[in-house]
Amino acid sequence: MPASTIHIDTLQCDTTLLQQLQQSPSYDYTREFVQQDYSVIERILRWLESLFNTSVDKATDDNMSIYWVIGGIVVVIAAAVYLYTHDVGLFRRSGKSDLDYEAQDEDIYGIDFDTRIDQAVTQNDWREATRLAYLKTLRWLADNNRIDWALFKTPSQYTREERSPEFRDMTNEFLRVRYGNFDATETTYHEMRDRSKTLIARISDELVEQQNQEGGDA
Repeated sequence: MPASTIHIDTLQCDTTLLQQLQQSPSYDYTREFVQQDYSVIERILRWLESLFNTSVDKATDDNMSIYWVIGGIVVVIAAAVYLYTHDVGLFRRSGKSDLDYEAQDEDIYGIDFDTRIDQAVTQNDWREATRLAYLKTLRWLADNNRIDWALFKTPSQYTREERSPEFRDMTNEFLRVRYGNFDATETTYHEMRDRSKTLIARISDELVEQQNQEGGDA
């Protein structure tokens, strides 16, 4: 072999290119065999996210509005899944009630409040006594045109009609007792009753003063 012959090694490894390929997700073939600890809901959300991203990537100026609609649907579905899994609002799951008394529609008419409250107090059922004391106050407010009562309304809606601090505190306490599984005590009932008395007395004085002013103007 002549001494001037030069041997070129054609099998040299391009380490820079190899490192780039190893770090590229496109060549991560083993990820398909790795079991991810995702719940069913998480899998759905990941699938929706992938669908949305793919739709946006493929969108053009001519059909962008279509993909915005698809994106809106994805957002709505994701929000619905979130609300359902977090036990919120209209998606609250039914099941065994946390209340240890019979849940009934909060109808303030057709109830003998004084008799029912006396029975609850006699039985030391402070949760029921507290609940009835609040409903009795709602009845008084409705009869005196302070609130526009309706069976479908929530307690919070009434606080936007009757904005007194006593009624706001009463409503917060009622929500804790009625829906928050709060262990009401005798003190809880007495505080509800006392706030009700204070509220009714103050509003009654205001009504009398208003009538006197109207009578004087006449």
